[in-house]
Amino acid sequence: MTCFVPTREYHSMDLASAIDEVIQRRRTRKYFAPLDQPVKVPDGFTQRVAEAVDMAGWAPFHYPAPEAQRQGVLNAWVPWRCYLLDQANSLQLARHLISHDEQVDEASGVVRMLAAAGALVLVTWLPEQGDKPVIKQRNEEHLAATAAAIQNLLLAGEARELQTYWSSGGALGGDTCFEYCGIPAEQRLLGAIFMFAPETADDCKVCEGKLAARRGAPETWRRWVDLAAKGS
Repeated sequence: MTCFVPTREYHSMDLASAIDEVIQRRRTRKYFAPLDQPVKVPDGFTQRVAEAVDMAGWAPFHYPAPEAQRQGVLNAWVPWRCYLLDQANSLQLARHLISHDEQVDEASGVVRMLAAAGALVLVTWLPEQGDKPVIKQRNEEHLAATAAAIQNLLLAGEARELQTYWSSGGALGGDTCFEYCGIPAEQRLLGAIFMFAPETADDCKVCEGKLAARRGAPETWRRWVDLAAKGS
C-alpha cells in the first residue's frame, strides 16, 4: 500500500478555498416530476454518480462491520453499504412502490422525486446485534461513520455538478423497498440520496431545503475552551 504524504502544495490555500466553496455551495434540493414524464438524463450522469459514490468510501470508520454481515460480494469492513439505482431502475422502483405499498401513489413525494432523479443511492448501515453497552457504543460509531460517508457523497456530488437530497427514508426504508432491491433485512437505511442533474431544473418543480438559513452564525454553536483557570 502506498502511504500518502501531504506536500506543501497539498496544503495550499487554493485547495482549501476549493473545498470551502464546495461545502458552502452544497444545498438540499428536491426535484419533482410526474411519473409519466420523467426527466431526460444527460450523458455521463451515471458515471458522475459512480465517481461520487466511490469518494463516499473514504469516510473514517472506527470499528469493522459485523463479521456476519461481511459475506458475499459486499464483504467490506466499512460499516455501510451503498445500493445504486440508475434512472430506469428508479422508475421501476417507483412503480413497484405504488403497486405494493398502500401509503404510496403517483402523487407521493417519493414517486415524483424518483421521476425527477437521474439516480438514487440507498445508503445503509450495518448494526451489531445485542443490547450490551459496548454494542450500543459500536452502533453509534457505525452510524457516525455512515453519516460521514453520506456527507462525502453529497460533497463529491456537488463538485461534479450533481444536486442532491438526503431523505431519511420513509417508504424507501421499508420492507417493500428492501425486498425488491435485494437489501438484507438486518441492515438499516440511513439515507436515500436522490441525485439530480441541475440542467433538468426547467422540467421540474424544485424546492430548496427549509433550514439552511437558520443554521446560525458560528459563534452561536462553537466556542473555544479555556482551561487555564481550572488548574490541573
